[in-house]
Amino acid sequence: MHGTRVLVVDDQVYFRVFLEEALGAEDYEVETVGSGEEALARLGERDFDLVLTDLVMPGMDGHELVQRVREQCPGTDVVVVTSVGSVDSAVEAMRGGATDYLVKPVDRAALIRAMDAIVERRMMRDEHERLMAENLEFMGAFTLYERALGLFANLSPESLADRIVEVLCLEANAHGGVLWLDSVEQPGRLRLAGVRGLVRVENEAEEIDLQALPEHLLRLGDEGARSFLQTPPEAGDDARAALYVPLRHAGRVLGVVRLTDRLDGREFSAADRDLADRFLPYGGQAVANAMRVRALERRSFREPTTGAYNQAYFEDVTRNEIRKASRFGRPFSLLRVVLDQAPTLRARLAAGEYAIWQKRVAEHVSRAARGTDLVAFEGDGQFCLLLPETEPLGATVLKRRIRSALERCAELRELAAEDRPTPFLATASFPGDGVEVAALDEALTQRIEEDRQSLVRGLDLEASPFRGLVDALLAEAKPGRVETTEQVGKLLVAEVARRPHERGMLFVAPGPEAEPGLREALERLRGADTRTDVVMLANGIDDTAPGLPVTWVSPLRSGTEAPFVVYYGEGPPYALVRDAAADGGETAFFHTDDPVLVEQLAFQLGRDLGIPIGD
Repeated sequence: MHGTRVLVVDDQVYFRVFLEEALGAEDYEVETVGSGEEALARLGERDFDLVLTDLVMPGMDGHELVQRVREQCPGTDVVVVTSVGSVDSAVEAMRGGATDYLVKPVDRAALIRAMDAIVERRMMRDEHERLMAENLEFMGAFTLYERALGLFANLSPESLADRIVEVLCLEANAHGGVLWLDSVEQPGRLRLAGVRGLVRVENEAEEIDLQALPEHLLRLGDEGARSFLQTPPEAGDDARAALYVPLRHAGRVLGVVRLTDRLDGREFSAADRDLADRFLPYGGQAVANAMRVRALERRSFREPTTGAYNQAYFEDVTRNEIRKASRFGRPFSLLRVVLDQAPTLRARLAAGEYAIWQKRVAEHVSRAARGTDLVAFEGDGQFCLLLPETEPLGATVLKRRIRSALERCAELRELAAEDRPTPFLATASFPGDGVEVAALDEALTQRIEEDRQSLVRGLDLEASPFRGLVDALLAEAKPGRVETTEQVGKLLVAEVARRPHERGMLFVAPGPEAEPGLREALERLRGADTRTDVVMLANGIDDTAPGLPVTWVSPLRSGTEAPFVVYYGEGPPYALVRDAAADGGETAFFHTDDPVLVEQLAFQLGRDLGIPIGD
């Protein structure tokens, strides 16, 4: 390690002294400075192999220093030091170009191991560059080197898996390739992660257990195993041998690629094995980096595949929002999006394809949301949004906007019908639906199920105009009394007057028989500062109507002669429709408190009448 020059950057003297003594004892040449500005000045005067910097410093912090070092001295490695509670900072620094990170308090042995590993990689890189300069005929290796270096831009294991298979298929002229990759969740169990070319995914093993290797893969367990040729057991007697390429790092198998069927029809050769072996250090290191970042991100706040916030961070922010809402009396809502059949789609697509599909769906959700909303990823095809300072009606408006965006997006429309997930959405609001995360989550779960079971789904009413909705519901009607419409209308008007602080929409089309009684009931709203919009569908406006907080609309605009009452808002939802043709005091009517159905009635009626809801 003699001759390796290290620049230590930290504003704390004792930490600079500790690092200088620890590294100096291992024959590193160490200089120390107390700020990012001093570090840049020193880098301008002398070359350093490695910069070791704290992330949190006055003035120029470690993040900016990493960026400036990458610009000013691209050949210099940077190691950042962060605290135990700020591993998300390490993720951002590695994305910005840092080579590695250490966590305070720094263990001397861990420090030396990390520094020695970086020096060894530098020596390998320098040696490779020297050989490349001496042998320009080795252009095939240069192409591989360029492609291999491109792997390090992929920090998502799913995307990296597809890229590794692609690179090896191109370099070995293989028709098909399959990759099994280790996971952060279950180390030692390689999962099917990438495919390319002539491969039937359904015939491939879903998992390879490194502790119970099948006979044809026993060589993977050998220390220092390299590429080898082996005929898969499922292949026919006349099948050609496949090329297996283990991806190793620090003595550990992190993955294995199987390449089959050269494009020229020949067997894989010793040259193909040598080429694969030259790829191994890069592929193994790239996988190790991606897994390291994945492990960090599991403790950080961003989910790598979709870019949305992770669930742990989302729950933490929601708890903070509950504390704020309780203290300041501000409402907020949660919104859940569930794409049914997403797990089935995942089974049909390659891991990389599914990751891209899910990322694009997340982008549609994020674009439909507002800038202040927080979008989190909960799992396969499932997202949850935090809607700050949003009441139930506003949350419903956003829910319908997101549903519409998903139903229009190509990621759903262009799928075959049997693969196309159905979006189910639900909202829950604080404090009406709960004052703790668990209670709000339970309300969301219940309402997702209500969305699945609603008559809107059962009768396929999503695209119907209001008139079509009424006709469909009257087909389900039961006998009742004409006066019920008036009684329900008066009751709902009274509730609006009693709870003026609640937002909502009340539509009343009483019919000729009930209209006089409803006009009289509306007088209770005169002078009331109500937040519920009341719409009366009646043929005429008498002299008492001016001054009432009521919007008057011709019944013809609803498209139906059937009397109805629809209320949707913060209170319990309710809708009633009855047959316009009454036989004396008897009629057929349908009423419901199905929240999904009442929501559909209210918003469709508002659209047909040209009255926006929730604005």
